[in-house]
Amino acid sequence: MGKDKKILLYRIDEQAKSVIFVVTEDNESVWGKISEDAYSIVSFDDVFRDITEFRNNFLDYEQLTDELIGAINGRGAVFREILERFDDNSLNSFNFFTRYYSDTLRDVFTEARADIDKAGAFFNTRALKKSTEYVNEVFNHIREVMRDDWNFDFNSESDMKAFRLSFDKIIIRGNDRNDIYTVADIALVNFFYDFSFAIHKMKLYVCSCKYCGKVFLGKKNAVCCDGEKCQDTYQNELKNAKRRERDNGTYQKYNTRLSNYIGQQKPKLSAKVNDDSAVLDRFDKERKIYTQILKDKIEEYQAENRLPDDEMEEFYTQLRKKFARFWNGLAVEWEKEHKGEL
Repeated sequence: MGKDKKILLYRIDEQAKSVIFVVTEDNESVWGKISEDAYSIVSFDDVFRDITEFRNNFLDYEQLTDELIGAINGRGAVFREILERFDDNSLNSFNFFTRYYSDTLRDVFTEARADIDKAGAFFNTRALKKSTEYVNEVFNHIREVMRDDWNFDFNSESDMKAFRLSFDKIIIRGNDRNDIYTVADIALVNFFYDFSFAIHKMKLYVCSCKYCGKVFLGKKNAVCCDGEKCQDTYQNELKNAKRRERDNGTYQKYNTRLSNYIGQQKPKLSAKVNDDSAVLDRFDKERKIYTQILKDKIEEYQAENRLPDDEMEEFYTQLRKKFARFWNGLAVEWEKEHKGEL
């Protein structure tokens, strides 16, 4: 990179789940003056969404860029008209990567065009070829990066590759500062790998928010993004779930009481009917029916957000009495049938 050209620095803050980007000059004298005012802080979720959106729309971006590349050695008016459309595409976008790549490529395009004009390259085939080859080389690298899904496999599920990648660090240290930034390459390859490493290290996964539908990076099976409205809705649902759980605990006492009561009666019946399996089977079948009757009543209360009351207590009392009549009836019936055997 030449002196005083723009470079992009970045620092990944895993604790805050965000990335700090800084556009500065390739000049050591200005690095110490970088302040927080120059930061662009982008959350992990927005980084993921922006790069996904940029890749999904890359074909349109690619066509416009190829058109601009083709106009570099053409008439000035045509080049400026396409360059204006290219600028509009960047200015009208809130996507970090659209703006970054557009601003970076614009500098490459305008510099190449200036070199062509300066060298009279329309009449100098060698100079023209050198300038256009460089422009194509820069964009083709970006194109290759965008088209390779492996570069964006943030959960490391694809085939393994191993290779060396070199990139620079910028250290700003002293006067109560100790900052380290990584210098991004033009195609942002090293950033994508660093970002992927952070995602994998933090065990984050691509999730879908059930409230707004946006994708986000969260723990496995997470259902809510960090959006304020989504979080409010999610927290309310959690509170309601805890309330329902508490209410269920309140209702559970009826299930427990009925289960204990019925369980205590079975040995009594077994003794009276001489362990007759047919009678005990009828007892078990009826037990399931009574348990379901109580369950239905509890669900009815929960649906109406009613807490147990005198009506519920009376319902349980009558249900228990009814079951008592049932199992005593079984015993009486068996005694009648086996009267002569006793």
